[in-house]
Amino acid sequence: MSTSTKPRVWLVAGFGAPQPPADRPTVRDDLMRTWTPTDDGRYATGRHVETWDGLRARYDLVEVSA
Repeated sequence: MSTSTKPRVWLVAGFGAPQPPADRPTVRDDLMRTWTPTDDGRYATGRHVETWDGLRARYDLVEVSA
């Protein structure tokens, strides 16, 4: 199995990926906060927790390469 070393980048707010990506990457919002996927299917920054739909509604997200 081959994996790409290039990061995927996309804008999400309002018109991007309607479903969370299958690999549930860590993403960064337009305010440069890093959102990490949690075990319950949401994303967290440490003290903030949001669903994928909530992130899409509030921020332009850019994926961070792993």
